[in-house]
Amino acid sequence: MPFTNMERDLKAMLASQQVPADLSITYDDMHGLWGGSILTVRGDGRLERQVRPRGAQAPGISKKQVGEHKLLDLVQLLVELSAWEQRTPNSSPVPDESRSYLTINLKGNTSLMWERFNDMPANNRLIRIKDWIEGQFGDNP
Repeated sequence: MPFTNMERDLKAMLASQQVPADLSITYDDMHGLWGGSILTVRGDGRLERQVRPRGAQAPGISKKQVGEHKLLDLVQLLVELSAWEQRTPNSSPVPDESRSYLTINLKGNTSLMWERFNDMPANNRLIRIKDWIEGQFGDNP
């Protein structure tokens, strides 16, 4: 696999033990019909969770602040999982298929990867990132 800017920048963060304020990590499995969640983590420690149950008009929003050491834990997980790599082959969606997306923005670079929502437990990749972020809220959405 080629060494990407995102991989280099995330590893540099771990080496320096400093998280730049322009880091943004977004997990998104929101579906127009079925609802879902959008979880955003920012380099300054702000977390936001939007959860919209099926049939609800608007999502409920929760916010939280975490320290830099927690952010570095998440960056370590991203590096461990090579979260910038798209591993699911592209194909036409099947009816009612839902996808989960992970977007990482840093230093003007963006990486986007996705998995089929129903494949997340078996892949054990994107679900670990979602679970980590949700776990910071200390409750059930």
